[in-house]
Amino acid sequence: MRLLFAEEEIEKRIEKLAKLLDEKLRSKQEKTVMLYIEKGGKPFFEKLTQKMKTNPIKDSIRVKSYAGDRSTGKIEWIKKPSVDLKGKHCIIVDDILDTGKTIKEVKNYMLSQGATGCEICVAVNKHERREEDIEPDYYLFDLDKGFIIGFGMDYNEKYRELPAIYLMGES
Repeated sequence: MRLLFAEEEIEKRIEKLAKLLDEKLRSKQEKTVMLYIEKGGKPFFEKLTQKMKTNPIKDSIRVKSYAGDRSTGKIEWIKKPSVDLKGKHCIIVDDILDTGKTIKEVKNYMLSQGATGCEICVAVNKHERREEDIEPDYYLFDLDKGFIIGFGMDYNEKYRELPAIYLMGES
């Protein structure tokens, strides 16, 4: 595996994104719910919300769509939001936007529950396998292709805890 994005660079970009989100949230009339997609979105979500000065409502959801390094193409809901979304603005936080299937389904669900709007915030915006017409509103890094691990991203539940982002299959 090869280092792609170092921990220091991740931290710098999170700092900038936290300031941007604070500015946006201060200008919103409605309450904002920030929720992360378990398990991969948790490290990014925790670091991001720690750096933010505003205090959005925090929650998490859990869906399953991967087996090993491949998206199954099917979304299985394991945990839905515990917060009432009606009349609130949502920001979905995840580790990676890959095929777009998971995020699109999650976003559609939030809107169907009465959210006034729903934005997408990911650590990595990866283009290689995008199957849905969906783009993140916020992201730390842009990546054309490659299977990556670390900072929430795993391979069969391994490497998720790494503080940096690595490209698998290369030395």
